[in-house]
Amino acid sequence: MELKELILSALQSLRVNKLRTLLTMLGIIIGISSVILIVSLGKGAVAYITEQLSSFGTNVFSINPGTSAFSSFASGAKSLTMDDVETIRSDTSLTNILSVAPIAVVSTKVSANDIDKSLLVQGVDHNAQNILKPTILHGDFLSEEDDLESKRVAVIGIDAVETFFGEEANPVGEKIRIDDKSFTIIGVTKSGSVIGAGVLNNTLYIPISVALDQIEGNVDLQEIDITVENTDIMDQTIEDITYLLRDTHSLSETDEDDFRIQSFTDAITTVQAITGLLTTMIAAISGISLIVGGVGVMNIMLVSVTERTKEIGLMKAIGALDNDILAQFLIESVVVTVIGGIIGISIGIAGAFIISLIVQIPFVVDVMAVIIAVGVSMLVGIIFGLYPARRAAKLSPIDALRYE
Repeated sequence: MELKELILSALQSLRVNKLRTLLTMLGIIIGISSVILIVSLGKGAVAYITEQLSSFGTNVFSINPGTSAFSSFASGAKSLTMDDVETIRSDTSLTNILSVAPIAVVSTKVSANDIDKSLLVQGVDHNAQNILKPTILHGDFLSEEDDLESKRVAVIGIDAVETFFGEEANPVGEKIRIDDKSFTIIGVTKSGSVIGAGVLNNTLYIPISVALDQIEGNVDLQEIDITVENTDIMDQTIEDITYLLRDTHSLSETDEDDFRIQSFTDAITTVQAITGLLTTMIAAISGISLIVGGVGVMNIMLVSVTERTKEIGLMKAIGALDNDILAQFLIESVVVTVIGGIIGISIGIAGAFIISLIVQIPFVVDVMAVIIAVGVSMLVGIIFGLYPARRAAKLSPIDALRYE
């Protein structure tokens, strides 16, 4: 029999049993659509996170105290001081540096309009505006003069404004108490990035000189952010600062760094790797349903072989070869799984598009995932359809014709 005849015969057989064919496809449809949906959403999430992190600038890197992310927040991690900031700023060999922004963070009581709340207060200087890139809604950000003169002024996040002054209020010029000390609000900000907005919109910025000298609590430097002019030599700049800080901290060759340096590019790479790994793992788990679907294909095809035993005997009696019978049933299996795969891909892509609109992340279709999905569906059809097809091909024509 020619291939065209075999395909037409397979399609005719599937049309005769539409409900059974649909049920056979169901497992394949669910498996393929799940994989496509998860991979597409995973890629979209990576694109979204990358976009948000990139908004801070790829020419930025940060220095944090301690040897790990945990030790940065643990008590006793006090390896960064304003002396380190001045050392970096005054080193004339570091020609690639554009700005150095120290950040001190303390959680303390904030009061206004008879409302008390514990909030994060960040001590920063005017350089922080170039790195954090907040949107100034009212007033101004901190100036260099504010820090030099240790003025008790504050810039307040939009969520904190709502807490103390009400929605859509403009509190510029109003007084607010931080650690029981009176500050004048000079600006209102909103985070320029969705990532971290929940924290940055609910914080207050005050001059770092005031934070270090007048606010009680743990107000050591939690971070030093640095922007560079040429990102091509950022790694060299990081290496130069590492040697400089090690020398400033009197660390010997055998001593471990008591600080960590990480660029936003490194953070993006790390997030992409973690998100990609999680997406792959979840997609692989979802792919298990393909095995279940394959078993369903095999069971239905075995039923089909049993029902069509006389048909197989008749075909053999008029000259059909074992390979013709094998090919016909194998093609039926592959057609079922390929059609199911195409439907699953369509559902997966449509689902990813709808969800991406709802959660507002980029809609990304991974072409390679689609190609793999089609290939896998064909492979499932071949693997799980092979046994029923071989069983049909091995039937004796005499026994098949006598089958009741």
